[in-house]
Amino acid sequence: MQSAEQIIQALEAAGIYARFLPISAMEQVREHYDTLLERGPDTQWLRSAVNRFREHQPPKLDFEPKSILVTARPSVGGKLVLHRGGRVIEIPIPPNCVVVTPPEQYTEVILPAIAQGYRLEPTAGVSQKLLAVLSGLGQYGRNNICYVGDFGSYVGLYACYTDIPYDGPVQENLRMAACETCDLCRRACPTGAIGETQVIDASHCLSHVNNGRKGPMPRWVSKDAHHTLVECLRCQECCPQNPPVDYSHTLELDENETKRLLSRKSKMPEDIEKKFRAFGLGWSMVALKRNARLAVKAKEI
Repeated sequence: MQSAEQIIQALEAAGIYARFLPISAMEQVREHYDTLLERGPDTQWLRSAVNRFREHQPPKLDFEPKSILVTARPSVGGKLVLHRGGRVIEIPIPPNCVVVTPPEQYTEVILPAIAQGYRLEPTAGVSQKLLAVLSGLGQYGRNNICYVGDFGSYVGLYACYTDIPYDGPVQENLRMAACETCDLCRRACPTGAIGETQVIDASHCLSHVNNGRKGPMPRWVSKDAHHTLVECLRCQECCPQNPPVDYSHTLELDENETKRLLSRKSKMPEDIEKKFRAFGLGWSMVALKRNARLAVKAKEI
């Protein structure tokens, strides 16, 4: 059977960055969640994150975990191209928001094939960013997003409990040194969610607001803040530590489809919903329809 080091080498040869954490690192993870509300604003979002972690601890596994395997792969963005009144309108879709590679290909084929003979079970209720940083795979930015090597923050993270022996070190929970003298992301944040500490005010993060809310936006979100179909890119696109976003994955709607998408009706037209889902957008269709309308309006301000 392969050692942890051999598995890392095999994964990286396949274009996937990987690191291991000893299972004892879960003690530091527990300490992180126990003090999370003390270090950041006490919001419903943070309380939910803490409760979700506690609900999944200890993990219910049919094997004794010995390590945690943390992996990262590059993630491409996309764009929605609309046609309206002879104009072409492009709305960015951030990396990690479009499912280009089916999850089962990644989680059920690639990893088990490389770690053949070992058992793997996805982590649940645990921040993948935190595990990546503790493993040494990545570091936090001021915007509380995890950066991994040349991929920057445009990565998909996946972690799983394993019975692969590993007793290596646990890295300190560090922020990138470049962030100490840079606050471009804080100044670019359209809702003021990024402060001086590592814990941001997630309840005021545009990504959280436009993903989980189906109704109107809160009044404190300015109309010109909307620029993507989902989530937000402001704190990442201005970051010197990031490569340019790859927008090669494109979904285009004609004039008639655009008109129906941008109508005031909340329900997504069935044919457009099928296009969105085939494209890899598994979000709330009500939210996608609203967000597209808001992004178009913001371009007209």
